[in-house]
Amino acid sequence: MATNMNVVVVQQQQQPQIQPVVVQPQVQPVVMVRSDLWSTGLCDCFDDMSACCCAFWCFPCFACMTTGDFDEFCGLPCFDLFTCVHPVALSLRYGVRKKYGIQGSLCSDCVSVTFCNLCSWCQVAREIKRRKPTFVMISPQPTVIQSPVMLARAM
Repeated sequence: MATNMNVVVVQQQQQPQIQPVVVQPQVQPVVMVRSDLWSTGLCDCFDDMSACCCAFWCFPCFACMTTGDFDEFCGLPCFDLFTCVHPVALSLRYGVRKKYGIQGSLCSDCVSVTFCNLCSWCQVAREIKRRKPTFVMISPQPTVIQSPVMLARAM
């Protein structure tokens, strides 16, 4: 004799487990130039349009920022405004060439600064940007940073 038994299976709904999502910062590729030549030409302003536009529309600000990026006093380019010869532009170009080991001569620097000062500043700014070392600190463990409000409550 066979009996029919109906078996009812009750499935319990499980709570989804919440797992923290850890997002690691993405490292931007950096172009490091190691050469004894300029990384861009004198008239290659299209390689960095933001610098070119800044130099064209507000040259004194651009010159001060570039000088500051080279770790010099950012007010130095103001001296170039009052002279036909540009001693600060010439000395900065010469300093960049010597610091990064770029071939050239003082005569070629003088010609570049005298006849194409704006392009010369742009080239120097591009060179500093490409050759200046950038440091990225990557932590293998996620770090919790407390907000100032939480710190104030803890005190």
